[in-house]
Amino acid sequence: MAKDRFKREIDYLRISITDKCNLGCTYCMPHMKPKTFKTNEVLTGEEVLRIVRVARDFGVHKVRLTGGEPLLREDIIDLVRGIKAAGVPDLSLTTNGMFLGARARELKEAGLDRLNVSLDTMRPERFKKITGGGELERVTSGIDEAERAGLSPIKLNIVPIRGINDDEVVEFARMTVERPVHVRFIELMPSRRDWDDKKCVKSAEVQERIEAELGKLEKRQFKGRGPSRNFTLDGAKGIIGFISAVSHSFCYDCNRMRVTAVGKIRPCLFNKTEIDLLAPMREGASDKEIRRLFKLALDTKPEGNYLKDPKDNKSIDSMSSIGG
Repeated sequence: MAKDRFKREIDYLRISITDKCNLGCTYCMPHMKPKTFKTNEVLTGEEVLRIVRVARDFGVHKVRLTGGEPLLREDIIDLVRGIKAAGVPDLSLTTNGMFLGARARELKEAGLDRLNVSLDTMRPERFKKITGGGELERVTSGIDEAERAGLSPIKLNIVPIRGINDDEVVEFARMTVERPVHVRFIELMPSRRDWDDKKCVKSAEVQERIEAELGKLEKRQFKGRGPSRNFTLDGAKGIIGFISAVSHSFCYDCNRMRVTAVGKIRPCLFNKTEIDLLAPMREGASDKEIRRLFKLALDTKPEGNYLKDPKDNKSIDSMSSIGG
């Protein structure tokens, strides 16, 4: 197992396989929809697989495909199949769910293990506004199809935003009583320059609202590591999780690195350091050289992010360009 210079075990790689998205969620996109990369600027399927094989040499055993919207890739099924064939035991994907109904069974058969779906509201008109035109019914029917295909547990990612959708947190939590889904409340992160801390509904407030209406949340322990702190309601079939990057840093136990759609390793989401793999690969670099660059990325992973430093007002201009 590879370790960074702070002795953290790095076993998780998130790979953005496209920066394109069919939606335009307000907290993900900047003020206007960003200009996307040309197809020849984005990692090819074989380049993705080569990076995965190098990562496996370092002990990475968990890979997540992100975007943009990864189901826009025409070769998504071949990618999933190839990554599983490379010996990745835990392969997951994050999607907005719009194309899930048509691809869920194929994804499962190709080897996908798990699925995260971004779902910030259960109200059709509000969904259309938040996502810039999305159809809620397509997403919910896609989730149902994914459950039937055996992609479980399905994790639903909700970003509560004050005055936008935070009035639905109890409704989402209630879903876990009857369905074996993982509902995860993710604090709004500074992914735009006009980010306002007042719009960020902290995890402690969400938990307080849930417990006031649905009863005490019981802490759950899970194998493995990750940023989500997990709970259950009494007698519930599903899980409630809190990802609290703003109010509760989990950097001390961070086990991940990211690869952007244009082949740059980003050791930390909130740090602009990037190490290019795509150009060397296209210039004929050997696997030894790619491994050296991967090790360099490990060695440059910072101890923590800057989110708690009020003097540092940096932001991520577009989560979609990195693969959050």
